[in-house]
Amino acid sequence: MSTKQLLAEIERGINALQKARALCLKSEAVAPKAKATAAKTAKVTRVPVKKAAKGGMSDESRAKIAAAQQKRWAKIRRAKKKAAKSALVVPAAE
Repeated sequence: MSTKQLLAEIERGINALQKARALCLKSEAVAPKAKATAAKTAKVTRVPVKKAAKGGMSDESRAKIAAAQQKRWAKIRRAKKKAAKSALVVPAAE
């Protein structure tokens, strides 16, 4: 390969690289604009966020808790009645 042919080959390579560079720079410059216009033209759809249910307890669970609380109060009332009866009992006089 002669020097002229070698220089011609290098020149073609340089030209090809410069074209590739220009295309890359052009696509980088166009890409942000394309994204911006796409964002402007796209419709924004908002999905409503579900709110957490207040209380978050099922009716069945609420009924179970109410039944357990009624049992507790009934136990306390029985204990009070028993204490009241034992206080009323007067010891037998000797």
